[in-house]
Amino acid sequence: MKELRWPFLVFLFSLPILMLVMDWRLPWMSEAKPTAIPLAVDANEIEFAWIHTTTNATTWERFVSGLMRLRRTMTGLQIDDSRAFLDSTTAIPELRITREGNPTIIRIRWYKLQNEVTTQDWVTALSQRNPPPVAIIGGGSTDRAIDLASAMAKTTQWQGQPPALLLTTATADDDGSIGLTEQYKDHTFRFCFTNSRMAEAVLDFLKSHPTHSKPNQPISFFSVYWQDDRYSIDLCDRFRDAVVQIWPNENDRKFEGLWKIPFSVGGFESPNDFERQTATDIARQMKSLPADRPMVLILPAIVLPAKRLLQAILDAEPSLSDRFVVVTGDGIPVNAVMRDGEFAWPVHTMPVPLLLFTHENPFAWDTPSTQYQGYELTKPNTTEEQMHFSEMGRRLFSIVLNTQNDTIMNADDLLLELRKQREFFQPNGEREPGTGEHVVMLSQPSKASTLTVYRRGQGRPWKKIEEVTLMPTAAGVR
Repeated sequence: MKELRWPFLVFLFSLPILMLVMDWRLPWMSEAKPTAIPLAVDANEIEFAWIHTTTNATTWERFVSGLMRLRRTMTGLQIDDSRAFLDSTTAIPELRITREGNPTIIRIRWYKLQNEVTTQDWVTALSQRNPPPVAIIGGGSTDRAIDLASAMAKTTQWQGQPPALLLTTATADDDGSIGLTEQYKDHTFRFCFTNSRMAEAVLDFLKSHPTHSKPNQPISFFSVYWQDDRYSIDLCDRFRDAVVQIWPNENDRKFEGLWKIPFSVGGFESPNDFERQTATDIARQMKSLPADRPMVLILPAIVLPAKRLLQAILDAEPSLSDRFVVVTGDGIPVNAVMRDGEFAWPVHTMPVPLLLFTHENPFAWDTPSTQYQGYELTKPNTTEEQMHFSEMGRRLFSIVLNTQNDTIMNADDLLLELRKQREFFQPNGEREPGTGEHVVMLSQPSKASTLTVYRRGQGRPWKKIEEVTLMPTAAGVR
Protein backbone atom coordinates (compact mmCIF):
# COMPACT_ATOMS: atom_id res chain seq x y z
CA MET A 1 0.00 0.00 0.00
CA LYS A 2 2.88 2.33 0.68
CA GLU A 3 3.89 2.34 -2.97
CA LEU A 4 0.38 3.55 -3.90
CA ARG A 5 0.33 6.39 -1.39
CA TRP A 6 2.27 8.98 -3.43
CA PRO A 7 0.38 8.37 -6.73
CA PHE A 8 -2.86 8.60 -4.77
CA LEU A 9 -1.86 11.90 -3.15
CA VAL A 10 -0.77 13.34 -6.50
CA PHE A 11 -4.10 12.32 -8.00
CA LEU A 12 -6.02 13.77 -5.05
CA PHE A 13 -4.29 17.14 -5.29
CA SER A 14 -4.55 17.23 -9.11
CA LEU A 15 -8.24 16.41 -9.22
CA PRO A 16 -9.53 19.92 -8.39
CA ILE A 17 -7.27 21.43 -11.05
CA LEU A 18 -8.44 18.87 -13.61
CA MET A 19 -12.09 19.56 -12.73
CA LEU A 20 -11.50 23.30 -13.12
CA VAL A 21 -9.79 22.93 -16.50
CA MET A 22 -12.39 20.50 -17.83
CA ASP A 23 -15.29 22.44 -16.27
CA TRP A 24 -16.55 19.33 -14.47
CA ARG A 25 -19.11 19.97 -11.77
CA LEU A 26 -20.47 17.64 -9.16
CA PRO A 27 -24.29 17.61 -8.92
CA TRP A 28 -24.34 19.49 -5.62
CA MET A 29 -21.90 22.08 -7.00
CA SER A 30 -23.92 22.94 -10.09
CA GLU A 31 -25.96 26.11 -10.14
CA ALA A 32 -29.44 26.01 -11.60
CA LYS A 33 -29.51 27.86 -14.89
CA PRO A 34 -32.05 30.66 -15.13
CA THR A 35 -35.14 29.84 -17.16
CA ALA A 36 -38.00 31.84 -18.66
CA ILE A 37 -40.86 31.49 -16.19
CA PRO A 38 -43.48 34.23 -16.57
CA LEU A 39 -45.69 35.26 -13.67
CA ALA A 40 -49.36 34.36 -13.56
CA VAL A 41 -52.20 36.63 -14.68
CA ASP A 42 -55.35 36.66 -12.53
CA ALA A 43 -58.95 37.37 -13.48
CA ASN A 44 -59.66 40.97 -14.52
CA GLU A 45 -55.94 41.41 -15.21
CA ILE A 46 -54.06 41.87 -18.46
CA GLU A 47 -50.32 41.92 -18.93
CA PHE A 48 -47.95 44.07 -20.96
CA ALA A 49 -44.68 42.13 -21.07
CA TRP A 50 -41.61 44.39 -21.26
CA ILE A 51 -38.74 42.31 -22.69
CA HIS A 52 -35.42 44.01 -22.17
CA THR A 53 -31.80 43.28 -21.25
CA THR A 54 -31.12 42.69 -17.56
CA THR A 55 -28.12 45.05 -17.68
CA ASN A 56 -30.08 48.12 -18.76
CA ALA A 57 -31.94 49.12 -15.61
CA THR A 58 -31.71 52.80 -16.59
CA THR A 59 -34.18 52.35 -19.44
CA TRP A 60 -36.67 50.62 -17.12
CA GLU A 61 -36.25 53.45 -14.62
CA ARG A 62 -37.02 56.05 -17.30
CA PHE A 63 -39.94 53.96 -18.53
CA VAL A 64 -41.41 53.84 -15.01
CA SER A 65 -40.74 57.55 -14.51
CA GLY A 66 -42.56 58.42 -17.73
CA LEU A 67 -45.61 56.35 -16.79
CA MET A 68 -45.77 57.66 -13.22
CA ARG A 69 -46.22 61.19 -14.56
CA LEU A 70 -49.56 60.18 -16.05
CA ARG A 71 -51.13 60.13 -12.59
CA ARG A 72 -51.34 63.93 -12.76
CA THR A 73 -52.78 64.12 -16.26
CA MET A 74 -55.17 61.14 -16.46
CA THR A 75 -58.13 61.41 -14.11
CA GLY A 76 -58.43 58.54 -11.64
CA LEU A 77 -55.25 56.75 -12.75
CA GLN A 78 -53.48 54.80 -10.01
CA ILE A 79 -50.02 53.23 -10.41
CA ASP A 80 -48.57 50.94 -7.78
CA ASP A 81 -44.77 51.01 -8.08
CA SER A 82 -44.01 49.09 -4.88
CA ARG A 83 -42.51 46.22 -6.94
CA ALA A 84 -40.95 48.33 -9.68
CA PHE A 85 -37.43 48.24 -8.24
CA LEU A 86 -36.53 44.99 -6.52
CA ASP A 87 -33.32 44.09 -4.70
CA SER A 88 -32.75 40.79 -6.52
CA THR A 89 -31.44 41.12 -10.06
CA THR A 90 -33.23 37.90 -11.03
CA ALA A 91 -36.63 39.06 -9.78
CA ILE A 92 -39.31 40.30 -12.18
CA PRO A 93 -40.15 43.97 -11.51
CA GLU A 94 -43.67 45.12 -12.25
CA LEU A 95 -46.15 47.99 -12.17
CA ARG A 96 -49.84 47.59 -11.31
CA ILE A 97 -52.08 50.15 -13.05
CA THR A 98 -55.79 50.78 -12.42
CA ARG A 99 -58.27 53.58 -13.06
CA GLU A 100 -61.37 54.58 -11.17
CA GLY A 101 -64.53 53.34 -12.86
CA ASN A 102 -62.80 50.61 -14.89
CA PRO A 103 -62.44 47.06 -13.52
CA THR A 104 -59.37 46.14 -15.60
CA ILE A 105 -55.99 45.78 -13.92
CA ILE A 106 -52.85 46.23 -16.03
CA ARG A 107 -49.61 44.58 -14.99
CA ILE A 108 -46.47 45.71 -16.79
CA ARG A 109 -43.65 43.25 -16.08
CA TRP A 110 -39.98 43.40 -17.01
CA TYR A 111 -38.88 39.98 -18.28
CA LYS A 112 -35.11 40.15 -18.40
CA LEU A 113 -32.90 38.97 -21.23
CA GLN A 114 -29.74 37.14 -20.16
CA ASN A 115 -27.11 34.98 -21.82
CA GLU A 116 -29.06 31.88 -20.82
CA VAL A 117 -32.55 33.33 -21.42
CA THR A 118 -33.09 34.66 -24.92
CA THR A 119 -35.87 36.60 -26.58
CA GLN A 120 -37.20 33.39 -28.12
CA ASP A 121 -37.21 31.73 -24.69
CA TRP A 122 -39.43 34.44 -23.24
CA VAL A 123 -41.76 34.56 -26.24
CA THR A 124 -42.16 30.77 -26.14
CA ALA A 125 -42.81 30.78 -22.40
CA LEU A 126 -45.35 33.58 -22.66
CA SER A 127 -47.11 31.83 -25.55
CA GLN A 128 -47.61 28.72 -23.41
CA ARG A 129 -49.14 30.57 -20.47
CA ASN A 130 -52.90 31.00 -20.38
CA PRO A 131 -53.62 33.81 -20.96
CA PRO A 132 -50.69 35.26 -22.89
CA PRO A 133 -49.89 39.00 -22.71
CA VAL A 134 -52.12 41.36 -24.66
CA ALA A 135 -48.93 43.10 -25.82
CA ILE A 136 -45.17 42.67 -25.72
CA ILE A 137 -43.12 45.85 -25.41
CA GLY A 138 -39.52 45.97 -26.61
CA GLY A 139 -37.21 46.96 -29.40
CA GLY A 140 -34.94 49.33 -27.56
CA SER A 141 -32.51 48.89 -30.46
CA THR A 142 -32.87 47.69 -34.02
CA ASP A 143 -31.15 44.35 -33.38
CA ARG A 144 -33.40 43.58 -30.42
CA ALA A 145 -36.49 44.67 -32.37
CA ILE A 146 -35.60 42.29 -35.20
CA ASP A 147 -35.04 39.44 -32.74
CA LEU A 148 -38.35 40.13 -31.03
CA ALA A 149 -40.39 40.48 -34.22
CA SER A 150 -38.81 37.32 -35.63
CA ALA A 151 -39.50 35.33 -32.44
CA MET A 152 -43.12 36.41 -32.36
CA ALA A 153 -43.64 35.68 -36.06
CA LYS A 154 -42.23 32.16 -35.59
CA THR A 155 -44.47 31.45 -32.61
CA THR A 156 -47.81 30.21 -33.92
CA GLN A 157 -49.26 28.33 -30.94
CA TRP A 158 -50.52 30.82 -28.38
CA GLN A 159 -52.78 29.89 -25.47
CA GLY A 160 -55.03 32.73 -26.55
CA GLN A 161 -54.80 35.54 -29.07
CA PRO A 162 -51.34 36.50 -30.39
CA PRO A 163 -50.27 39.71 -28.63
CA ALA A 164 -49.49 43.08 -30.16
CA LEU A 165 -45.84 44.04 -30.56
CA LEU A 166 -45.11 47.59 -29.43
CA LEU A 167 -41.70 48.93 -30.46
CA THR A 168 -40.21 51.64 -28.27
CA THR A 169 -37.05 53.18 -29.78
CA ALA A 170 -35.89 50.95 -32.66
CA THR A 171 -35.59 53.27 -35.66
CA ALA A 172 -34.33 51.20 -38.62
CA ASP A 173 -36.87 51.07 -41.45
CA ASP A 174 -36.16 47.40 -42.16
CA ASP A 175 -33.84 44.50 -41.42
CA GLY A 176 -32.22 44.73 -44.84
CA SER A 177 -34.99 42.94 -46.69
CA ILE A 178 -38.37 43.54 -45.06
CA GLY A 179 -39.90 46.43 -43.12
CA LEU A 180 -39.58 46.17 -39.35
CA THR A 181 -43.33 46.39 -38.86
CA GLU A 182 -43.92 43.83 -41.63
CA GLN A 183 -42.13 40.90 -39.97
CA TYR A 184 -44.89 40.35 -37.41
CA LYS A 185 -47.46 41.71 -39.81
CA ASP A 186 -50.64 43.50 -38.70
CA HIS A 187 -49.61 43.16 -35.07
CA THR A 188 -46.68 45.61 -34.82
CA PHE A 189 -46.87 49.30 -33.89
CA ARG A 190 -43.86 51.58 -33.63
CA PHE A 191 -44.05 54.50 -31.19
CA CYS A 192 -40.83 56.16 -32.35
CA PHE A 193 -39.93 57.62 -35.74
CA THR A 194 -37.97 55.69 -38.34
CA ASN A 195 -34.56 56.55 -39.75
CA SER A 196 -36.29 57.77 -42.91
CA ARG A 197 -38.50 60.10 -40.92
CA MET A 198 -35.58 61.38 -38.83
CA ALA A 199 -33.47 62.12 -41.91
CA GLU A 200 -36.33 63.85 -43.71
CA ALA A 201 -37.18 65.94 -40.64
CA VAL A 202 -33.60 67.10 -40.00
CA LEU A 203 -33.04 68.06 -43.65
CA ASP A 204 -36.46 69.71 -43.87
CA PHE A 205 -35.47 71.86 -40.91
CA LEU A 206 -32.09 72.58 -42.52
CA LYS A 207 -33.72 73.79 -45.70
CA SER A 208 -36.22 75.98 -43.84
CA HIS A 209 -33.64 77.59 -41.58
CA PRO A 210 -31.87 80.54 -43.23
CA THR A 211 -28.78 80.17 -41.05
CA HIS A 212 -27.85 76.86 -42.64
CA SER A 213 -28.92 77.27 -46.26
CA LYS A 214 -28.43 79.97 -48.85
CA PRO A 215 -30.87 80.80 -51.67
CA ASN A 216 -29.61 80.08 -55.17
CA GLN A 217 -26.57 78.25 -53.80
CA PRO A 218 -26.14 74.51 -54.29
CA ILE A 219 -25.40 72.57 -51.12
CA SER A 220 -22.49 70.14 -51.04
CA PHE A 221 -23.18 66.97 -49.05
CA PHE A 222 -20.45 64.79 -47.57
CA SER A 223 -21.56 61.34 -46.37
CA VAL A 224 -19.84 58.77 -44.18
CA TYR A 225 -20.82 55.60 -42.36
CA TRP A 226 -19.24 52.79 -40.30
CA GLN A 227 -19.58 49.37 -41.91
CA ASP A 228 -19.86 47.44 -38.63
CA ASP A 229 -22.87 49.48 -37.45
CA ARG A 230 -26.28 48.58 -38.92
CA TYR A 231 -27.75 51.84 -37.59
CA SER A 232 -25.03 53.91 -39.26
CA ILE A 233 -25.42 52.18 -42.63
CA ASP A 234 -29.21 52.48 -42.69
CA LEU A 235 -29.34 56.08 -41.49
CA CYS A 236 -26.73 57.17 -44.06
CA ASP A 237 -28.83 55.65 -46.84
CA ARG A 238 -31.96 57.37 -45.51
CA PHE A 239 -30.22 60.75 -45.36
CA ARG A 240 -29.04 60.45 -48.94
CA ASP A 241 -32.56 59.49 -50.06
CA ALA A 242 -33.97 62.45 -48.15
CA VAL A 243 -31.52 64.85 -49.82
CA VAL A 244 -32.95 63.89 -53.22
CA GLN A 245 -36.50 64.17 -51.85
CA ILE A 246 -36.06 67.64 -50.37
CA TRP A 247 -33.80 69.03 -53.11
CA PRO A 248 -35.28 67.31 -56.22
CA ASN A 249 -33.48 69.70 -58.58
CA GLU A 250 -29.96 68.40 -59.15
CA ASN A 251 -28.71 71.95 -59.51
CA ASP A 252 -29.57 72.59 -55.86
CA ARG A 253 -27.50 69.77 -54.40
CA LYS A 254 -24.29 67.90 -54.97
CA PHE A 255 -22.99 64.69 -53.36
CA GLU A 256 -19.29 65.30 -52.90
CA GLY A 257 -18.42 61.82 -51.69
CA LEU A 258 -19.36 58.76 -49.68
CA TRP A 259 -16.78 57.37 -47.27
CA LYS A 260 -17.05 53.87 -45.76
CA ILE A 261 -15.13 53.29 -42.53
CA PRO A 262 -14.58 49.55 -41.89
CA PHE A 263 -15.09 49.57 -38.14
CA SER A 264 -16.06 51.91 -35.30
CA VAL A 265 -13.64 50.57 -32.68
CA GLY A 266 -11.33 53.29 -31.47
CA GLY A 267 -10.12 55.24 -28.46
CA PHE A 268 -12.11 57.75 -26.48
CA GLU A 269 -10.21 60.62 -28.09
CA SER A 270 -7.99 59.07 -30.76
CA PRO A 271 -9.53 58.02 -34.10
CA ASN A 272 -8.59 54.70 -35.61
CA ASP A 273 -6.43 54.76 -38.73
CA PHE A 274 -9.39 54.54 -41.11
CA GLU A 275 -11.22 57.38 -39.34
CA ARG A 276 -8.09 59.53 -39.46
CA GLN A 277 -7.60 58.95 -43.20
CA THR A 278 -11.28 59.61 -43.89
CA ALA A 279 -11.12 62.84 -41.89
CA THR A 280 -8.07 63.98 -43.86
CA ASP A 281 -9.81 63.25 -47.19
CA ILE A 282 -12.99 65.07 -46.16
CA ALA A 283 -11.09 68.10 -44.84
CA ARG A 284 -9.03 68.33 -48.04
CA GLN A 285 -12.13 68.16 -50.24
CA MET A 286 -14.07 70.68 -48.13
CA LYS A 287 -11.20 73.15 -48.24
CA SER A 288 -11.04 72.91 -52.04
CA LEU A 289 -14.60 74.20 -52.46
CA PRO A 290 -15.49 77.90 -52.74
CA ALA A 291 -15.57 79.69 -49.39
CA ASP A 292 -19.24 80.64 -49.77
CA ARG A 293 -20.43 77.11 -50.65
CA PRO A 294 -22.88 75.69 -48.07
CA MET A 295 -21.56 72.31 -46.89
CA VAL A 296 -23.26 69.59 -44.88
CA LEU A 297 -21.60 66.58 -43.27
CA ILE A 298 -23.99 63.61 -42.87
CA LEU A 299 -22.70 61.91 -39.72
CA PRO A 300 -24.90 58.90 -38.84
CA ALA A 301 -23.25 57.48 -35.74
CA ILE A 302 -23.27 57.25 -31.97
CA VAL A 303 -21.25 59.67 -29.89
CA LEU A 304 -17.72 58.27 -29.77
CA PRO A 305 -17.03 57.53 -33.46
CA ALA A 306 -18.85 60.72 -34.48
CA LYS A 307 -16.79 62.82 -32.09
CA ARG A 308 -13.51 61.20 -33.14
CA LEU A 309 -14.16 61.81 -36.83
CA LEU A 310 -15.35 65.40 -36.43
CA GLN A 311 -12.42 66.28 -34.18
CA ALA A 312 -10.02 64.71 -36.69
CA ILE A 313 -11.50 66.81 -39.53
CA LEU A 314 -10.98 70.00 -37.53
CA ASP A 315 -7.48 68.92 -36.49
CA ALA A 316 -6.65 68.41 -40.16
CA GLU A 317 -8.07 71.80 -41.16
CA PRO A 318 -9.10 74.15 -38.28
CA SER A 319 -10.34 76.86 -40.67
CA LEU A 320 -13.33 74.69 -41.62
CA SER A 321 -15.10 75.09 -38.26
CA ASP A 322 -17.52 77.78 -39.44
CA ARG A 323 -17.97 76.49 -42.99
CA PHE A 324 -20.11 73.37 -42.61
CA VAL A 325 -23.02 71.92 -40.64
CA VAL A 326 -23.24 68.41 -39.15
CA VAL A 327 -26.55 66.54 -39.40
CA THR A 328 -27.36 63.29 -37.61
CA GLY A 329 -30.22 61.26 -36.13
CA ASP A 330 -30.88 60.22 -32.53
CA GLY A 331 -27.59 58.33 -32.04
CA ILE A 332 -26.05 61.42 -30.42
CA PRO A 333 -28.25 62.15 -27.38
CA VAL A 334 -28.79 65.71 -26.21
CA ASN A 335 -27.22 64.74 -22.86
CA ALA A 336 -23.91 64.19 -24.67
CA VAL A 337 -23.85 67.83 -25.75
CA MET A 338 -25.48 69.47 -22.74
CA ARG A 339 -24.78 67.47 -19.57
CA ASP A 340 -21.60 65.64 -20.67
CA GLY A 341 -20.26 68.13 -23.17
CA GLU A 342 -16.99 68.69 -21.35
CA PHE A 343 -15.80 65.26 -22.48
CA ALA A 344 -18.47 63.68 -24.73
CA TRP A 345 -19.05 66.55 -27.18
CA PRO A 346 -16.74 69.47 -26.29
CA VAL A 347 -18.15 72.41 -28.23
CA HIS A 348 -15.10 74.54 -27.43
CA THR A 349 -12.84 72.19 -29.45
CA MET A 350 -15.49 71.22 -32.03
CA PRO A 351 -17.14 74.57 -32.87
CA VAL A 352 -19.38 73.22 -35.63
CA PRO A 353 -23.18 73.73 -35.83
CA LEU A 354 -25.01 70.47 -35.20
CA LEU A 355 -28.56 69.32 -35.99
CA LEU A 356 -29.79 66.19 -34.23
CA PHE A 357 -33.15 64.47 -33.80
CA THR A 358 -35.19 63.57 -30.73
CA HIS A 359 -38.56 61.82 -30.50
CA GLU A 360 -39.75 64.13 -27.71
CA ASN A 361 -38.85 67.39 -26.00
CA PRO A 362 -35.52 66.97 -24.18
CA PHE A 363 -36.02 70.09 -22.04
CA ALA A 364 -39.44 69.41 -20.48
CA TRP A 365 -38.18 69.94 -16.94
CA ASP A 366 -40.58 70.24 -14.05
CA THR A 367 -41.11 73.50 -12.21
CA PRO A 368 -40.37 73.62 -8.46
CA SER A 369 -44.10 73.57 -7.71
CA THR A 370 -44.67 70.33 -9.62
CA GLN A 371 -45.00 67.29 -7.38
CA TYR A 372 -44.14 63.90 -8.87
CA GLN A 373 -43.13 62.14 -5.63
CA GLY A 374 -39.59 61.13 -6.52
CA TYR A 375 -40.03 61.14 -10.31
CA GLU A 376 -39.32 64.82 -10.97
CA LEU A 377 -37.49 65.72 -14.17
CA THR A 378 -34.75 68.20 -13.37
CA LYS A 379 -31.51 69.49 -14.81
CA PRO A 380 -28.91 68.47 -15.85
CA ASN A 381 -30.52 65.32 -17.32
CA THR A 382 -32.61 65.68 -20.44
CA THR A 383 -36.19 64.43 -20.64
CA GLU A 384 -36.78 62.96 -24.11
CA GLU A 385 -36.96 59.30 -23.01
CA GLN A 386 -39.32 59.90 -20.09
CA MET A 387 -41.61 62.07 -22.22
CA HIS A 388 -41.57 59.46 -25.00
CA PHE A 389 -42.57 56.68 -22.62
CA SER A 390 -45.20 58.92 -21.06
CA GLU A 391 -46.86 59.48 -24.44
CA MET A 392 -46.70 55.77 -25.12
CA GLY A 393 -48.38 54.98 -21.80
CA ARG A 394 -51.03 57.66 -22.26
CA ARG A 395 -52.18 56.13 -25.52
CA LEU A 396 -52.24 52.59 -24.16
CA PHE A 397 -53.98 53.45 -20.89
CA SER A 398 -56.55 55.59 -22.70
CA ILE A 399 -57.53 52.49 -24.66
CA VAL A 400 -57.42 49.81 -21.97
CA LEU A 401 -58.55 51.92 -19.01
CA ASN A 402 -61.02 54.12 -20.88
CA THR A 403 -63.58 56.07 -18.91
CA GLN A 404 -66.48 54.55 -20.89
CA ASN A 405 -65.86 51.29 -19.00
CA ASP A 406 -65.35 49.42 -22.28
CA THR A 407 -63.44 46.32 -21.28
CA ILE A 408 -60.28 45.54 -23.24
CA MET A 409 -59.19 42.10 -22.08
CA ASN A 410 -57.49 40.56 -25.12
CA ALA A 411 -55.02 41.33 -27.87
CA ASP A 412 -57.57 41.54 -30.68
CA ASP A 413 -59.47 44.31 -28.90
CA LEU A 414 -56.24 46.23 -28.29
CA LEU A 415 -55.12 45.84 -31.91
CA LEU A 416 -58.50 47.05 -33.16
CA GLU A 417 -58.27 50.20 -31.07
CA LEU A 418 -54.67 50.87 -32.04
CA ARG A 419 -55.60 50.69 -35.72
CA LYS A 420 -58.29 53.31 -35.12
CA GLN A 421 -55.65 55.83 -34.01
CA ARG A 422 -55.03 57.00 -37.56
CA GLU A 423 -53.89 60.40 -36.32
CA PHE A 424 -50.85 58.66 -34.79
CA PHE A 425 -50.29 55.38 -36.67
CA GLN A 426 -50.16 54.62 -40.38
CA PRO A 427 -52.00 51.49 -41.63
CA ASN A 428 -48.73 49.50 -41.51
CA GLY A 429 -48.17 50.38 -37.85
CA GLU A 430 -45.52 53.05 -38.43
CA ARG A 431 -45.84 56.36 -36.63
CA GLU A 432 -47.60 59.03 -38.66
CA PRO A 433 -45.44 61.94 -39.94
CA GLY A 434 -46.08 65.27 -38.29
CA THR A 435 -46.90 63.83 -34.86
CA GLY A 436 -44.03 65.36 -32.95
CA GLU A 437 -40.68 65.25 -34.73
CA HIS A 438 -38.15 67.31 -32.73
CA VAL A 439 -34.91 68.78 -34.05
CA VAL A 440 -32.29 70.17 -31.67
CA MET A 441 -29.91 72.78 -33.06
CA LEU A 442 -26.51 73.50 -31.53
CA SER A 443 -25.63 76.99 -32.72
CA GLN A 444 -22.89 79.58 -32.15
CA PRO A 445 -20.56 76.85 -30.87
CA SER A 446 -17.55 79.17 -30.87
CA LYS A 447 -19.27 81.69 -28.57
CA ALA A 448 -22.03 81.27 -25.99
CA SER A 449 -23.45 78.06 -27.41
CA THR A 450 -27.17 77.43 -27.41
CA LEU A 451 -29.28 74.32 -27.81
CA THR A 452 -32.66 75.13 -29.32
CA VAL A 453 -35.51 72.65 -29.70
CA TYR A 454 -37.96 72.88 -32.57
CA ARG A 455 -41.10 70.77 -33.01
CA ARG A 456 -43.04 69.99 -36.18
CA GLY A 457 -46.72 69.13 -36.23
CA GLN A 458 -49.03 68.04 -39.04
CA GLY A 459 -49.24 70.69 -41.73
CA ARG A 460 -47.40 73.24 -39.61
CA PRO A 461 -43.91 74.73 -39.90
CA TRP A 462 -41.18 74.19 -37.35
CA LYS A 463 -41.93 75.88 -34.04
CA LYS A 464 -39.35 76.86 -31.48
CA ILE A 465 -40.33 75.48 -28.06
CA GLU A 466 -37.25 75.58 -25.80
CA GLU A 467 -33.74 77.03 -25.65
CA VAL A 468 -30.83 76.34 -23.31
CA THR A 469 -27.58 78.29 -23.13
CA LEU A 470 -24.37 76.35 -22.51
CA MET A 471 -21.36 77.68 -20.70
CA PRO A 472 -18.86 79.05 -23.26
CA THR A 473 -16.19 76.48 -22.41
CA ALA A 474 -18.06 73.32 -21.63
CA ALA A 475 -21.24 71.54 -20.71
CA GLY A 476 -22.61 73.36 -17.69
CA VAL A 477 -26.05 74.90 -18.16
CA ARG A 478 -26.77 78.47 -17.17
